[in-house]
Amino acid sequence: MGENDDSKADVKGVEGEEEEFQREGWGKKIEFTLSCIGFAVGFGNLWRFPYLCYTYGGGAFLIPYFLSLIICGVPLMALEFGIGQYFMKGPTVVFKKICPLLFGTGFSMIMVSFLVSIYYVVILAWILYFLFASFITPLPWTTCNNEWNTPHCLVRNGSNANESGVSPAVEYFNIRVLNKTASPDISGPVKWDLALLLILAWIIVYFCIFKGVKWTGKVVYFTATFPYLVLIILFFRGVTLDGAGLGISYYLKLDVSKLGDIQTWKEAGTQIFYSLGAGFGSLIAFASYNKRNNNFLKDAVIISSINCGTSFFAGFVIFSMLGYMAKQQGVPIDRVVDEGPGLVFMVYPAGLATLPGSNFWAVIFFFMLITLGLDSQFAMVEAIATGLTDFWPDLFAKRKPWLILGLSIVEFLVGLTCITKGGIYIFDLFNTYSAGTAMIVTVLFEIVAVSWLYGVKRFSRNVGSLISWRVWISWDILWVCLTPLMIAAVFILSIIFYSPIKYNGIPYPWWADFVGWLMAILCVLCIICPAIYQLIYTEGTFKERLVKLVYVPETEEEINLREMNSVEKSGDQTV
Repeated sequence: MGENDDSKADVKGVEGEEEEFQREGWGKKIEFTLSCIGFAVGFGNLWRFPYLCYTYGGGAFLIPYFLSLIICGVPLMALEFGIGQYFMKGPTVVFKKICPLLFGTGFSMIMVSFLVSIYYVVILAWILYFLFASFITPLPWTTCNNEWNTPHCLVRNGSNANESGVSPAVEYFNIRVLNKTASPDISGPVKWDLALLLILAWIIVYFCIFKGVKWTGKVVYFTATFPYLVLIILFFRGVTLDGAGLGISYYLKLDVSKLGDIQTWKEAGTQIFYSLGAGFGSLIAFASYNKRNNNFLKDAVIISSINCGTSFFAGFVIFSMLGYMAKQQGVPIDRVVDEGPGLVFMVYPAGLATLPGSNFWAVIFFFMLITLGLDSQFAMVEAIATGLTDFWPDLFAKRKPWLILGLSIVEFLVGLTCITKGGIYIFDLFNTYSAGTAMIVTVLFEIVAVSWLYGVKRFSRNVGSLISWRVWISWDILWVCLTPLMIAAVFILSIIFYSPIKYNGIPYPWWADFVGWLMAILCVLCIICPAIYQLIYTEGTFKERLVKLVYVPETEEEINLREMNSVEKSGDQTV
């Protein structure tokens, strides 16, 4: 591959055989990097990490957080980059080359991506609603004299801090935007204004990815960088506000006693686990379009560090505004702190509305949220499309735009359940279960398949041949021991701390948890069912079948590489 031909990936597989169709590739290395950053940096960096840091010891929370990054985050990202780049295939195919018995792990990954991308794009529909409303003067979530407001609506200021009431921003989101029902038992009809915005969101997603990664790589030049520009602008605006120092001091307030709370460590591990995007298949799919000699280990360190740095920086942006709001309203800061959708759709917009030029600040804030969410949505849909295309190349290789269109339509139709009047409850159900236990189990199967069954030494030797230097033993120790132990610990703690789902304290009916666990089990069945099928129908005795399905014989290329490494080691010992 010449220097001027970066847009096509190497067309030879790991055994040196020519592919039946030419695989596309990234136009430039920076496009891969920006796509991965855009995927990893999502809504959670903005609305979850700052809240966790505030709740679990401020600066002390950074200790378990960065330990989790080193032990689990970076190794998992490097592992997925390595298997995608070495085998040059998406998640549905690579595991058949690693451990045929567990090849369903790839299908479990795209099932996770399918379920998450159903509700994730609903957030984009909400953001579009707020973006269009940001052009109205005054901003509709700032006053209590609108048709949707209730008698409980109260615009807080320093003189009525002790009065009870509901913020107009809260009523705007819950009543005007969602028209939320009182209970998860009541779904209500589809909100057609949100349905139209959901269509618009899917149209935007489709036209950004339908031509493949070469086209998406151009889109991310803007969508992956624009959020940083806005965050920097909001940071400098925020720290100049009266009360900003109060908010930042609460954000970083050091409480070492929280380190003795197992919940702190569980939350740190969980946040790292989810924020870097392992288990979705997207990192494998993106890396499969790389040039074969790309230094993926360096990429993993850089991208994961940028992701975590973004989370930390976003905390200053958020808490400087929260401190300002607390000072303006004359209330303690814990009265204005929130996490999740409540932060970006109720708390932060209410703060922006008090600034001079509030419409401008609202527009750039919500436009930033759109670009923040688009990259993550791109990556999940691309993981599904790449996985299906690689598994059925004859069917989908030349019809990928139609495949992505079909996926968009199906996910849109299922996503309508999240924009009924009771849709927020369905949304929270998807959010809790689809990217929860199932993803942890999937990643645990992944690292066991690579490190223990395929063999960590074999994996390190093979991927080391791509970057022309021996993989450090520290990576092997992480992949084979420390990272699996941490994933298992996060899984066990998630089970220990499990409680039936609630939305803002409102309990769900029993069937909601049942449906949620069905979603989780569906992902795990993608691994178990193919394994059972193969054990039954593969020829030979049970032991012969097990050996055949667990162990993949070395290729001639691998044998030569192993022998060459043995000679090099012998030479080193002789010297």
